[in-house]
Formats: sequence, C-alpha cells, structure tokens
Amino acid sequence: MTFRLLLTLALTWSSLAAAIGVNDIPALPPGKTAPAPLPASTPVSPATPTNPRPAPSSLPVGPTLGQAHRASLQGPATLTRGTTGEWTLLLTNTGQTPIHLEHGACDLKFEVLSAAGEIVRPVVTNTLCTLQIVITDVAPGETARVLSFRWDGRDANGNPLPPGTYTLRAAFWDRQVSIRPPEVQVTLR
Repeated sequence: MTFRLLLTLALTWSSLAAAIGVNDIPALPPGKTAPAPLPASTPVSPATPTNPRPAPSSLPVGPTLGQAHRASLQGPATLTRGTTGEWTLLLTNTGQTPIHLEHGACDLKFEVLSAAGEIVRPVVTNTLCTLQIVITDVAPGETARVLSFRWDGRDANGNPLPPGTYTLRAAFWDRQVSIRPPEVQVTLR
C-alpha cells in the first residue's frame, strides 16, 4: 500500500513538473514590457594597474568584533632557519565596555606570503584541536593575550623556505566574530 502510494505521488509530481516550466512564469507584471537592452560596451583596461591586487587569502572571514579594539601580532621580526617562532594575538580594548570572548583553542589561523605576494603556507585545515573553551575578558583600557601560533619557516609541504622577507597574516574567528591584526613582516635567515 505504501509503495503504491509513493509511486503514484512520484508519477503525479513528475507530470506536474513537466507541465510547468520556467518560461511559464511571468517575469513582469501584466501590461509592462522589458526595457531596451543596453548597447554592448568595450571593456577598457588600464595600461598599468593603479593598485596591485592583494593576494587572495585562505584565512577565515566573518563579521568583525563590533566593540572598539586594537589588535596586533607580537613575535620575532627575524627567524633563523631550523628554529620556530611564536606570535601572539594581542587585543587592546579601546572602548568603554568590557570585551568577552568564548572561543576554541584553535581559533587563530595564519598564512605566510612570499615577497612576491604569493601564499607559500596557507591556513592548515587538517589539524586536530581539543574541544577546549577559552574565555578571554578584556576590560576597557587593558590588553590581553588571546591566542598564539607557531611557524618554523616551512611551506605548506613542510619544505624549508629560502631566506628572505615574508608576510604573516592572521585571523581570529570564533564562528561569531573575527579579529584581523595588521600583517607582520618576518625576515627568514
């Protein structure tokens, strides 16, 4: 009985779907006509770009923290090959109300860009993170350490990068608000 009912419904639905198409639905109210098409335009490209396009990011995005704040990354400006540096997201409350964040231990992500602006170490997504909740409270006028990350001067495949200047970009994202500190230049020796 149930199979027969399902079969009947499926056949009825398919016949209704075939009877009504997108072209049968009016796009304009009755008595109105479509506006005349615009003439084709020829795209004009500048001879030299006025602003270089920023490198696409692999960092998470979301609505920014709505309270007045200043964010920064604190860590070494120089990293020697074979060593690991640690950078910490500092959050300063520049407003009048306390900032309260409840976030995971892995909610700070980072990526590394070469001097040419190419991402050489994207955000790592296949990491194992504890289900630890971290609470960060920052009173007005105070600065707090939110989270830290480590980088060992290697690319996405674990290969040592050549000496040079690299840019670290980071983003905090707790699935509700994001905090993006300014980029940091690091010299790899």
